[in-house]
Amino acid sequence: MARNLYETLLDVSKSSMIDAGDMQSAGLLILTAAIHGLGINRAGIWLLTGDKQAICGKMLIDGDDCKLDTDLCLARCDFPNYFASLDSERAVVANDAQNDPSTCEFRSSYLIPHGITSMLDAPIRHRGNMLGIICCEHQGEARQWTNEEIAFVSALADTYGRAVSAAQRNEYEQKLQEINDQLEQKINERTEGLQTALRNLHHTQAKLIESEKLASLGRMVSSLAHEINTPLGIAVTSSSHCASELKRVQQLYRDEQLNEAEFAQFLQTIDDGLQLINHNLSRAAGLVRDFKLSGAIHIADEREEFDLRSCIELSLKGLQPLLRKEQISCELAPGAALPLNSYPGAIAQIITNLITNSIHHAFAHTEHKQIRIALEQYADKVAIHYHDNGSGIPNDIRDKIFEPFFTTARRTGGSGLGLSIVYNLITQKLGGEIVIDEDQSEGAKFSIEIPAAR
Repeated sequence: MARNLYETLLDVSKSSMIDAGDMQSAGLLILTAAIHGLGINRAGIWLLTGDKQAICGKMLIDGDDCKLDTDLCLARCDFPNYFASLDSERAVVANDAQNDPSTCEFRSSYLIPHGITSMLDAPIRHRGNMLGIICCEHQGEARQWTNEEIAFVSALADTYGRAVSAAQRNEYEQKLQEINDQLEQKINERTEGLQTALRNLHHTQAKLIESEKLASLGRMVSSLAHEINTPLGIAVTSSSHCASELKRVQQLYRDEQLNEAEFAQFLQTIDDGLQLINHNLSRAAGLVRDFKLSGAIHIADEREEFDLRSCIELSLKGLQPLLRKEQISCELAPGAALPLNSYPGAIAQIITNLITNSIHHAFAHTEHKQIRIALEQYADKVAIHYHDNGSGIPNDIRDKIFEPFFTTARRTGGSGLGLSIVYNLITQKLGGEIVIDEDQSEGAKFSIEIPAAR
């Protein structure tokens, strides 16, 4: 290779722009070197489409004019001979471009209008695949490309492939950093949530111990500890697995052994792990919330005058997103206002827990899911009749459903606290009673009676 070509190639290879990841700067440097080394005015970078049915101009220098992402695209169907030459993945050396079999297809549409007489196209390769070409175009009398010039342009094409690797490396590094930041943030958030949940649990336990009216305190605390240990254990294990995967991928990256398949698998693993962490920490937080409510049942809210119908309507409005998600039709039977002197917060919690219980247990085999709530007023009492059209409550568990932590849906996230809280709110907070209707053939039916003034 002539010394000036060698020195030009060496300057390009040593330039920090090649490994900086900026493809425009690297491309301009490489094309400028080709123009200077070969003594031509036109050179461009053309990249193949994914299906290799077309090749499009990525960058073109024509004298003092430089175009980025040009609108020039050549289709295989229009230039079959040229694409056949590209398929060989070797340099296209056209000393007489207007008559060469590989390039003569461009004669009238491209070569003659631009005064191009000779072409030298070197394939750009990246990780063994041909991405496109560096196209060097000579204007004036036809010239014979020397072996040194062919080797020079081929080396520049390989250098462009190196720049592509640097750009991908930068992209992977940025994505890894973003994932690392997101993972650390999520782990910190989950850890903080876990610590808050544990603090709330300890606080609630202390309150419950002081409450003489909760005779089953010891069993509830023991059951909760058992219940909460499973989701927390799964969350901690998943968090450790995500951290381990992150270290593994970081090591692969540092060793320059990270490939696209490994990276895709890593993203899927992290996504699955974070979903598992989020699900189980949410489940643990829900257990703590329910447990706290059960413990603070006597001081849940203030007694006040309110309309029972409006209170239930407001509760159902807040539950609409959940009802829509589960495709459940929930209806409150129309009627007049029912004034009540009691605890609206307790009423809202009762309705919420009954609906949640129906979602978890009632509709596994029901196509058109429906819940109906009706209100009735007596002389000094009001009644809430709750009915879903699900599978009903089997006879063998009717005497257990109000016990703390009794559930038949443990595998699907049931805590066993929902109906226990309902029972305690009705009997202790509101001074009423709840009865399971004998007829369960058309779904679960509950009748709740509470004093009009408490």
